[in-house]
Amino acid sequence: MRARLRGQKTSYHHGDLKKGLMDAAVTLIDIRGREALTMREAARRAGVSEAAPYRHFANLDELLGAVAIEGFDMLLADLDAAGSAKDVAQAYLAFAADFPGRYELMFSRLADRKSATRRKQLVRHVEELVEKAGGLAALHGEASLRLAGL
Repeated sequence: MRARLRGQKTSYHHGDLKKGLMDAAVTLIDIRGREALTMREAARRAGVSEAAPYRHFANLDELLGAVAIEGFDMLLADLDAAGSAKDVAQAYLAFAADFPGRYELMFSRLADRKSATRRKQLVRHVEELVEKAGGLAALHGEASLRLAGL
């Protein structure tokens, strides 16, 4: 209360907390898997209080959905930059290899309805871009087999 009376700033500031939480989430997912991610652990890794994540995400499902959508945006950028069918296939497989935890999350069940709806749109766009490289089913199958070590 005294800080307010003196005109001092009392609000929390982290810079870009949402991005920091998503980065922390991705790190955990890629290192230890989706099961290791909790809101508490994301907050700890981002260097904020346990309550701070709830300023941007109502729950863990929203955070996971945001990470998955960001992953699709990254994948689409890679695919858009690829030229030939071979380049598209290589870009898709490289993304899965570079971001295995995120990749698995992107294609897993999303409990956040808003993210799940947006993902349907993004998957359709991915399907269009990878059609000339054998299709999504073939590339996703190959990527999944590679991630499983097969």
